[in-house]
Amino acid sequence: MSSSITTFVNAIYKFYEKTFSNVEDEQQLPPKKDLAEVCEILVNVSCMREEGRYPAFRVCFINPESEFLEAYLYAHVLLFKKPIEFNKREIHKLAPALNPDMSYLVVDISKRPFKAVGVIGAYTAWEKIITKELVSGNRMPKIPNLLVSSPGEIEACFGEATFLVYSAGSTVCFRTDTFTSTLVAEQLKSGGSVPERERLKLLYRVLWMMTKIGHGGAILIVPSAQSCAKLIDLKYPMSTEFLFGYEDKYGDLPTNAREKNIITYANLIARFSAVDGSVVLTKDFDLVGFGAETLTDKMGDRSPSMCFMEYDNTENEARKFKDNGMRHRAAYRFCNAVEGSVAFVISQDGSIEACTKHGGKVVVYENVALPML
Repeated sequence: MSSSITTFVNAIYKFYEKTFSNVEDEQQLPPKKDLAEVCEILVNVSCMREEGRYPAFRVCFINPESEFLEAYLYAHVLLFKKPIEFNKREIHKLAPALNPDMSYLVVDISKRPFKAVGVIGAYTAWEKIITKELVSGNRMPKIPNLLVSSPGEIEACFGEATFLVYSAGSTVCFRTDTFTSTLVAEQLKSGGSVPERERLKLLYRVLWMMTKIGHGGAILIVPSAQSCAKLIDLKYPMSTEFLFGYEDKYGDLPTNAREKNIITYANLIARFSAVDGSVVLTKDFDLVGFGAETLTDKMGDRSPSMCFMEYDNTENEARKFKDNGMRHRAAYRFCNAVEGSVAFVISQDGSIEACTKHGGKVVVYENVALPML
């Protein structure tokens, strides 16, 4: 067993035990040795093309007869009449039949050789999936699983939410607390009047859509339009209020209608981010404009004091300001110059970074995980 796989499995256990408490028996992780063996097979399969395409699928370890699955109304279990040996050759051939968004391959690890015994299919929100309206909840049973996502890359997930990634021999840990218990969370709550549930729903949606667009971009959240007026050049100023500013018009809307307005607005903001420059929002998510260029020459300190936080809230002292790309450095300078601001930077590969200023330093949280959308 490779040492990098062992490191990945140990990280899964450490993260899972810390983050997911009070789980059912069916939501427990398999033994480390078995999990590592499965990971080794999946990494090999991930690099094997079938008709020019690399596979993408999920595997889980739940007993297909478990009563736990009955809680998921549209989760259907289909068993193979004859279990399939879980090796790279057989799984490579089976992979094209598996949809990573709507199915799990069930693996029996109770004895060797491991066997694939069936498929769990879940279509719990089909209409909202098609229209891309799904903004909360989980389409598939919330159980630990492994996702083969690209060559040499597998993800450790709980339901559809990824919390660890193994990529080319390295383990990447995702933060799940960015919006709840970090300095960024505190700053977002300060000075805004939007109810937290709606504020986070909108923010999650915007960031999620930006990762799907794949262009990369930045969102700058400021106390007011005036607080940053002299520090940015807005190519497309809009000064548009959303439903939160129109209580007379939207205050009595049914919950479903309000959510559709949030979705519409979030999707627009995400598309605006595809234009060169940043999208600028207030803490009430009024749109200041997009295509914003940050004016570095007016921001004073070109190399602000930095604090890069690891997923376990220790500081990565080896990482420096100059180690980052232009988009990231621009966000750091902006947060340093505009007190009370928050910046989110999305890379083309979909990774999310958040930053704000605290105690004279720009504090950065990388590998931000979004709640299940």
